[in-house]
Amino acid sequence: MSGYAAQEPAEDSIASLWAQHDLNRLTWAFRAYAHFVESLSPEIRERLAHKDHKAEAYVVVFGKTQVGKTTLLMDLMGVLPSQMARVARVLRGGRPIGKSATATTMEYRRSADQRWGLRINEAAPRWFHDDEAMTLALGQLRTAMELRQLVVLAPCVVYVPLDFFDPHAIQPTVRMLDLPGDKPANPTEQDHVHAMARKYVPLADLILLVGRGDDLSFLQSGGLTLPGIEDWQSAPRRFRIVTTYSFTPQSVRERLRQHDGPADVQQFRQRLIEQIEKSIPLSADARHHRHFFPLEFGQSWLDAQKAQQLLYERVAPMVDALKRQLLEDIHASTTPLARLSAAVDAHVVIARVKEKRLTVMQDLTLALQTQLRKAQDEQAEAKNTTEQARKMCQHLHERLETLTTARLHNDLRSYFQLSGKIAQGDPRESVIGFKILVQQVKSSLIQCVAYSRPDNAGLADTAWFWRGVNACPDTNRVNTILEHAFSSLIATLDEYWVDSYWSTGNGSDYQRDIKSLANCIQDARSSLTVMASQMWLSAAQTKLLEHKQVLRAEQLKQQSWQQLVDDNIQPIYVLEKKLAVQARERQVFEQRMEADLAESRGFMDLLDKKYLEELQQRQRIIQTDDQPVSAFLGLLAVVQLEQVRQQVLLHTESADV
Repeated sequence: MSGYAAQEPAEDSIASLWAQHDLNRLTWAFRAYAHFVESLSPEIRERLAHKDHKAEAYVVVFGKTQVGKTTLLMDLMGVLPSQMARVARVLRGGRPIGKSATATTMEYRRSADQRWGLRINEAAPRWFHDDEAMTLALGQLRTAMELRQLVVLAPCVVYVPLDFFDPHAIQPTVRMLDLPGDKPANPTEQDHVHAMARKYVPLADLILLVGRGDDLSFLQSGGLTLPGIEDWQSAPRRFRIVTTYSFTPQSVRERLRQHDGPADVQQFRQRLIEQIEKSIPLSADARHHRHFFPLEFGQSWLDAQKAQQLLYERVAPMVDALKRQLLEDIHASTTPLARLSAAVDAHVVIARVKEKRLTVMQDLTLALQTQLRKAQDEQAEAKNTTEQARKMCQHLHERLETLTTARLHNDLRSYFQLSGKIAQGDPRESVIGFKILVQQVKSSLIQCVAYSRPDNAGLADTAWFWRGVNACPDTNRVNTILEHAFSSLIATLDEYWVDSYWSTGNGSDYQRDIKSLANCIQDARSSLTVMASQMWLSAAQTKLLEHKQVLRAEQLKQQSWQQLVDDNIQPIYVLEKKLAVQARERQVFEQRMEADLAESRGFMDLLDKKYLEELQQRQRIIQTDDQPVSAFLGLLAVVQLEQVRQQVLLHTESADV
């Protein structure tokens, strides 16, 4: 017995061994959770706080610059209202009001004494006995951050003097990190904001999104741009929406005056939800009342206490109740069991991610389809116009191909003559009559030249061309020909001394002049015919050149439209390829989401599997343990394991309600 007793563990060893069992009581559940998270798609995994139960718990506070994030933290930590302005002035680090004051991720703690303290990275804290020294130190920190002279590896810790706190206030036991405000004016600060969000948001147990109650744009699409925050509705259980200036606006004060009795928390939560939904659709999971906290704090609330005492007395109990509930949520969210609720949230995350991504994909698909239809319509129009231009060019080419100079000469030689009758009236046996008749003949010949054109009836396949030719006779040339043709006859007539002929019989001057007139007409007709033929040939050649120019223009038009057809081939191909890729991506995404949903539905089975593995492992250890006391402790741990399992199941089931 003495030998056995000597081998028994010491009392402190027993306590240590049991503490180890207690520390590992949830290991199996988090192994299941880690396995579950790793099986999910990256876009789902990044929205879950995937860290084990031993990792340090913390909450992050995020929002635009100048909305009161730091003031909210001070209020939740229990800073006295009378000290709030002083604390805020120091924490601004000398920055004027209206400028972002939080230089990097900050953590605020109560100091152990009346000194301010500042710890940067893992260095020892620096302590300051007055506000001015601390203000200067924070200002130097901001300057170093803006100039990229300081690399921050961990949140900077600010220690606030102990006497600034309400001694009766509940002190938060978890780390609460104040992230720099989103969308600062300084681009260097913006880069740092994104880096801090990427580092701390994914592992945060709870995220407080802070904004003004009279400006809810921070929740709209595009209002939140940082990774893990931009779509807070995909994992609403990880977020709390906190608004400042929730009761001081005139409209809210009027609402309070219209209703007697204490202010109703649910009523104002519902009002906040309704205000948000005027511009932001909320999912069923996101719009639960427990996610929304319309609050008042800081200097504006302190001023309301003095200036609007009745308002303050009615609202203060409700605000205090909401703050207490918010603190409870903060504490509850950082328990090891609370982290397992993320697995229960997975199906909500998956549904939200799927809905949003499919909406984006659908919009992109519709945009691509619209572009493709437009490109295809333009292509069809270009092809149709190209074909019409091709037919026109072919038709013109076929017609013009036969219109050679020889063909035009032949048409004029074969089918052109002066048209119309030539006046050959009775000269009335007088010289004056002859002269009048000559003038009439000239006029007739001029008209014949003016109205003559190739005979379309005989031209057959070139009639279309000649119908479009217009020739304008040269009046001077026509008159010259006529003068030349009739000059001898006119000279003869001018030589007569008397107007009447002595005789009109055969061989008389009268008969000779009649014959001379006929010869003159014939000579004039022949000369005018040659002249008119040349005139029409010249006009035809000019017209032919015009047709060739039209043909060239049509050919250029055809080439232009054909080029457009060719140019559209590649863009249409690219759009069709993009649509095909989009369709494949959508199919793969939907399959991935279905696989994630299947994993989500199987989480409880996975918990049971890991529990059985843990149970079997511990049973094997107990069976092979040659130390009765440690074996007994192992047995007690197995009994505790069953109790822990019931707690896990109860917590996950309640989280799903």
